[in-house]
Amino acid sequence: MKTATLLNRCVLLLGAVLLAGCAMAPVNHTAADAPLAAPLQPLIKKQPVVGLVLGAGGSRGFAHVGVLKALEAAGIEPDVVVGVSSGAVVAALHASGLRAAEIEANALRIEDNDLLDFTLFGPGVIEGERLQNYINEMVRNRPLEAMAKPFAVIVAERESSRMTIFNRGNTGLAVRASASVPKLFWPVKIRGTEYVDGGVASRVPAAVARQMGADIVIAVDVSWRGSADAAAADIVIRPQTVRARITDFSHKLANLAAGEDAAREAMPQLQALLAKAAAEKSAAPLRVGLNQTRR
Repeated sequence: MKTATLLNRCVLLLGAVLLAGCAMAPVNHTAADAPLAAPLQPLIKKQPVVGLVLGAGGSRGFAHVGVLKALEAAGIEPDVVVGVSSGAVVAALHASGLRAAEIEANALRIEDNDLLDFTLFGPGVIEGERLQNYINEMVRNRPLEAMAKPFAVIVAERESSRMTIFNRGNTGLAVRASASVPKLFWPVKIRGTEYVDGGVASRVPAAVARQMGADIVIAVDVSWRGSADAAAADIVIRPQTVRARITDFSHKLANLAAGEDAAREAMPQLQALLAKAAAEKSAAPLRVGLNQTRR
């Protein structure tokens, strides 16, 4: 009798869990701080504006940290930053003002369970809220428009795969949407529209940095097949990353080193382009526009 009662209770509990699971769906984020796409305001300055675009690639995105280390060591400071998918994670930390050493230290400490909240039910096996909270904690809950540098996060509309450029609102939520790989992560619903991994629209959206005012665009492509969109950049850095699952964090040291090596290899060409751009810009009058930002 006791066994039957216990069995009935287990069945009821399982039924309740299943019903709850069936009801699980992305929350529709409608708060005032929900990410949105505002018109891009090109940055204008006397020196060449350097744009950095960190592309999609799952756990291979640890290579982006190595690229930042090499750029910082060479004294090259990006002025505007664009991130997509795993690139948006690293880009958010950099745009918030964190230096390469601090980003590297955090990258080496972090484990997959720190960012990935696996679920049994719902439209994907990873919900994504843990990633959102991590980013917001790291950037001290500052919205996209309050970053230390102009910052844009690339997402894709789930229905049409059309690109959306978030540059206002909740940073963690925007990055979460940008990294929401279809069928793996839950899509992120914002004001009635579901968004997924920005790499669906563009794995290396170099042209966006140009829209933000970049004179020189550095793109980092960590995808396996390469991205045609990277061709819009002046310099494309392609680290030789380890081929592994996008959620496999076990190769982060190797990928970080690959990013640093690839950036160092590209440094002579990059420095020559920067010198040329500086000479050309010093000889030209400063452009002024009603919708342009000076720094």
